[in-house]
Amino acid sequence: MMLRFIGRFVERHPLLMGMGEAISMGLQGIRAYKMRAFLTILGVVMGIMTVTGMSAIVAGLNASMATQIATLGSSTIFIRPQAPGENLDDDEWRRRKGLTMDEVEVIAAKPAVKAIAPLQFIPIENVKYATERAREAQVMGTTAAYEEVHDSYVEKGRFLSNADVERAAHVAVLGVDIADALFPFVEAVDKVITLDGRPFTVIGILQKKGRFLFRSMDNIVLVPVNSIQKQDRRMNFMMGDVKPISPGHMEAAIDQTREAMRRYRKLKYLQKDNFGIFSQDTLSDLYNQITGGIYMVMIAISSIGLLVGGVGVMNIVLVSVTERTREIGVRKALGATKRDILWQFLTEAMTLTGAGGIIGILIGAILAFLINTFSPFPAVIQPTWVIIAFSTSMIVGLTFGLWPAAKAARLDPIEALRYE
Repeated sequence: MMLRFIGRFVERHPLLMGMGEAISMGLQGIRAYKMRAFLTILGVVMGIMTVTGMSAIVAGLNASMATQIATLGSSTIFIRPQAPGENLDDDEWRRRKGLTMDEVEVIAAKPAVKAIAPLQFIPIENVKYATERAREAQVMGTTAAYEEVHDSYVEKGRFLSNADVERAAHVAVLGVDIADALFPFVEAVDKVITLDGRPFTVIGILQKKGRFLFRSMDNIVLVPVNSIQKQDRRMNFMMGDVKPISPGHMEAAIDQTREAMRRYRKLKYLQKDNFGIFSQDTLSDLYNQITGGIYMVMIAISSIGLLVGGVGVMNIVLVSVTERTREIGVRKALGATKRDILWQFLTEAMTLTGAGGIIGILIGAILAFLINTFSPFPAVIQPTWVIIAFSTSMIVGLTFGLWPAAKAARLDPIEALRYE
């Protein structure tokens, strides 16, 4: 029933019948000259494969980066000696200063700021419990506000308290990786570990956070700020993370934080900030600039392949026109118009490149699946880019098949019938 309906519909639309016939002839040509057709569309296959595969990898990396940035805490503002993408000379770098606890208190008092967590990075080489040792542990001094700023909560035990910070107590909260390394068979809470020989009592284990930029965020030890060493103002690179009272107050919190630090450091109106302050959006924008460059490279590589494939298609259609000159003469003698001949060869060219586009998309999808499964890089097929890739392959056939098709349409039927 359905086939009969389709047949009647096609009969009522001669253009569709002609296109269907041309597509059929194009597929017959591919089957008859498999190697020639494959070599012709190889450039198209490579170009489309590049678009499909690279777009899947970039999309996977974008999604992964968005997730990783979210693990830093919702709507977080970062205070660092240097902002991402900022190039400093040696003199400017020497003028940069880290946060002080007095600045932390001033910033915490601002109306748009909900909490600020100082980050005091402490160089510790040995994190040990009995005979067990944690490798590449990152030890940071902070306050109770770290939990709220980073949405980083304990799974066992408790977090640092204000009393711990005031007393500079020798207590520690461990990331999951550190806890697993030091306490593979026993409960970690209430055990005493040593940080370069200094004893610290474990009071809590953090929930698993995952990785950020291929670095584990669970390989961390949090202790009260200044509990290991007092802050040396000459060598101070303490940083800070700020959480606004709501995402809508992000800009206000940034402005108030900047204003508070400039006032505290007595910077004049025309003087540049001697610190960096930025948000998660800055990290996302910087990453998008990098991936934007990758997209440009992808487009350049695929364009070369498509150009080569287009020239090959033009050549094979020209050969086809020459081989089928008598056929064109017969069709014209039986009433075919220039438009009919033009669309016949254009459809055949588009069928050729469309087949190459489908093959390229399939290969690109397989490569993306393999990369996503067996490599650390995520890859997600993008339907939008698949549609763009296939449409591009069809446009290549239309563009490069136009001249040979026009040449076929202009053939004189008498001369074509005489062609040997």
